[in-house]
Amino acid sequence: MRVLKFPRRLIRKLETPDLPLEALEAIRRLRRYLDELEAAAILKARELGASSADIGEALGITRQAVYNRLRTLEQRAETDPEFVIPDLDTEEIPDLETTSTETKLDAR
Repeated sequence: MRVLKFPRRLIRKLETPDLPLEALEAIRRLRRYLDELEAAAILKARELGASSADIGEALGITRQAVYNRLRTLEQRAETDPEFVIPDLDTEEIPDLETTSTETKLDAR
């Protein structure tokens, strides 16, 4: 599995206003990156004892929405063999550009 640090190259694509399609593709990939990072942070917060209300407050959502996200994460972990949560203890994350789950996430 390839790994990469924060996708700075995607940020650089956003800074090129004369290439809007590349910027839109970079936005899509950054959303995916942030979704995976959020999932890791939610799971780590739960592991460290944060309540759903605490997590919801940090995200600006209700605790019920946190429960729904946790349930979705559990379902993904059970059904998608390629589902990987980034390890927040390192600076590396899975290369989100090469996984086959990208199309599943794009369908949301």
